This record gives sequence, C-alpha cells and structure tokens, in this order.
Amino acid sequence: MNTARLRIVVDAGPGADDRERVEASRQLREMLLRQRVEQVVPARTETAPPGSKAGELVVAGTLVVTLVPAVISAVVATVQAWSERAAGRSASLVLGEDSLELTGLSAGQQQQLIDRFLEATAGGAEEAAADEPA
Repeated sequence: MNTARLRIVVDAGPGADDRERVEASRQLREMLLRQRVEQVVPARTETAPPGSKAGELVVAGTLVVTLVPAVISAVVATVQAWSERAAGRSASLVLGEDSLELTGLSAGQQQQLIDRFLEATAGGAEEAAADEPA
C-alpha cells in the first residue's frame, strides 16, 4: 500500500526550550504510535549549525509520520488531543503542499480548519504516496 509522509512541528508553548520541545515531541510520538501508522521518527537535517561537526542532526520538536492516507484523520485528531493537554501547545502539520496549524482557536474554528485540511489532503496524500519510492 502506498504511504505518505506527514511532517509535524511541535510547539511546547511560550518560552519552551529544546529540552521541553523534545519531551513534548516524545509524548506526541507515543500517542501517534498507537494509531495505525507505519512509523514516527524525529526529523533530521544534514545542515549543522556553524562551528559544529558535520553530520546528520535531529531537528528538535519535529516529527515525520509515515502513514497510509486512510489514517490521516485519526492522526490529526491525535495531534489535536495532544495540543489540548497543556496550555500553549500547538502543532503545524504539513503534507505535500498542504498545511494545518493547530493552535489557540475555538473548537468550532479548529474543526473547520481540520475539515478543510483533510479535504485538501485526501487527494494530495494519494498523490504524495504515489510519488514515494516503493
């Protein structure tokens, strides 16, 4: 079955440091792994900060979820539930060229944005999955 990659950028709240972002990401990762996703891994980059050794680095507060398009709705609901567990938490979800910011909105406003994101990604996830190497 074709898969897609969803990128989630976690914001642990105002004033959160890298340690807090990593912990918040760990908590969200555990919740996401309970869904029917293939994997949830920290995002990595090959761009090292100036003055540091070259190599692949983990991007604090960013997860990459490999999933089948059918579970996107459950993953979005999981991220929404995670963000509501503590004041100030938010998350940005990016799938292909579509994105969704889950932060500081009323439940109704947030649901409207989620519905639009899910509609937009329904076809986009299938296209992204088709573009992924087998």
